[in-house]
Amino acid sequence: YLRKFLFDFLFLFKMKVYAHIKDKIFLINCGDGGQRIRWIGDVAVHRYDKLHGIDTGMAMGVRFENAAQLDMNDIVSDKIFDEAHVWIMLKEDMMLQQEEGNPKGKK
Repeated sequence: YLRKFLFDFLFLFKMKVYAHIKDKIFLINCGDGGQRIRWIGDVAVHRYDKLHGIDTGMAMGVRFENAAQLDMNDIVSDKIFDEAHVWIMLKEDMMLQQEEGNPKGKK
């Protein structure tokens, strides 16, 4: 009975998150979600780089579709629900976001 209980317990707490980078989506298994949100960005960037044979650098941020940015030091299971979609922000995304918020000629 203990073995079945442990299996059921572990099965119920396997969290999945869909991480978007550019035109790719990566399914990331987070276990119980005890990692920092930064970890999701790191895993997604590693998979993206491996797929394309390039070095995109580090994840600069993680956000929801509605543009709400997550604190990279928060715990995954505290802020993200199971099977949620998040968008990984790279350096180029952060630069673009700054440019959009700061039109030419204004500083």
